[in-house]
Amino acid sequence: MAAALLHCCVLPLSLALLLITIGCVSGEGNEVNNERQSVLRTDKTSRELNQAADSSPVQYALAENHAVGGRKLALFPEVGPITTGWSERLLGSLYSILHFWNSPLDIIRRPSQEQDEATAHGASTPADHNILFILGDSLFDAGNNLYLNESNYSIGSYPYGFTYFPNATGRVCDGRILPDFIAEYANLPFIPPSLQPVGDFYYGANFASSGAAVLDSDSSSGLNVLNLKGQVIQFKELAAKWNETLGADTTRQVLAKAVYLFSFGGNDYHSYYKNFYDEDSSPTPSEQEQFVKYIVGNTTDALIEMYELGARKIAFQNVGPMGCIPECKTEFPKFNGSCVPDLLSMPTLNNKELNKTLTDLAERLEGFKFSIFDYFITLMDRIENPSDYGFVYGSTECYSSSSLCEYPSAYVFFDDGHPTQSVNEQLAKLFWAGDLSVTSPYNMKQLFEESND
Repeated sequence: MAAALLHCCVLPLSLALLLITIGCVSGEGNEVNNERQSVLRTDKTSRELNQAADSSPVQYALAENHAVGGRKLALFPEVGPITTGWSERLLGSLYSILHFWNSPLDIIRRPSQEQDEATAHGASTPADHNILFILGDSLFDAGNNLYLNESNYSIGSYPYGFTYFPNATGRVCDGRILPDFIAEYANLPFIPPSLQPVGDFYYGANFASSGAAVLDSDSSSGLNVLNLKGQVIQFKELAAKWNETLGADTTRQVLAKAVYLFSFGGNDYHSYYKNFYDEDSSPTPSEQEQFVKYIVGNTTDALIEMYELGARKIAFQNVGPMGCIPECKTEFPKFNGSCVPDLLSMPTLNNKELNKTLTDLAERLEGFKFSIFDYFITLMDRIENPSDYGFVYGSTECYSSSSLCEYPSAYVFFDDGHPTQSVNEQLAKLFWAGDLSVTSPYNMKQLFEESND
């Protein structure tokens, strides 16, 4: 009853605040409205409107508002990057960003959260709630590559994201990716990409970048990427900022409480194998083993570096069955549509070595805890037995350059290398609360609940 009364009281208040904001945005309000049709637009204004219309509805609205006299704007964070660019072109425009997750409406959208966590950040510090940092490749990228490759990134357009989001967000999926579901289960908002200009990193940051690898090498796709080293540098920069604002003790407490979610290795093994394939050769078992140790060793160095800054709780999605994804079957055709053996053996070796290494770190480093989710087994099972999990197509992608399926939820893969939202949700549930057969020695729920004492 109390919650219902709270919702009833907050909704009118929130709507009233929004109406007040709209009134402020319009400036002279009714006068401008009444004269709207009679405003003479100059050639320059017309050009601005035409350019904006070609860009996005938000940009067109900004330009049209400017044309009729509007200069002061209150906006949500999602349009912040758009606004920043256009305010420089529309002389005299001023704007303020409203952080949606701190608004009164958040109490209605997330009734299970405590009120003080849904209000302004000034009422608490990051130490008062769950925190999630995400590092990885395209499986976890929430949009960083949009900022790294502004005009040359097909993932930033339809049909990516269309199942859940009104526009493409940079996620390589038809909708939500696995970290989005983990954030939801941890009672957090979507964790923003670290390169988002107006990102609110109060609940953590997503450093993942499509094409990222453990080794600091150029992306095979030709795109700009943040590899593991670059992502760790970004994490260190954020930690340094928190150090300045929160103080060293609080920052250390926050970083120790946070959970760090990783997905790395797939791009390294793909590139390594491709070098051999292009020479009509294959890596020997000894060469594979040596390369795996090199990859896991470099990953370990990054983990120790983050541990020294305060990171304690690590969650790893291990490397999936690379050899059985549609992309690799197409790229390496000599196997006639069958799985690529070396791209199954190297991930298998990697996952064993990773488990051994993290177990060793937990024994050596005080307070170090980890979870490994068996992405290899769980995805492979859905590829081989799609109907057991509610899917129709296990080895064929929903979207290719020439076609788009009608029902992504019937497919394991959305494009030729990435799972659909439906698969991501199933796997996230296993990662969050699965038993020891799929995630060990902790699942993510247990990892969030673990004390740092």
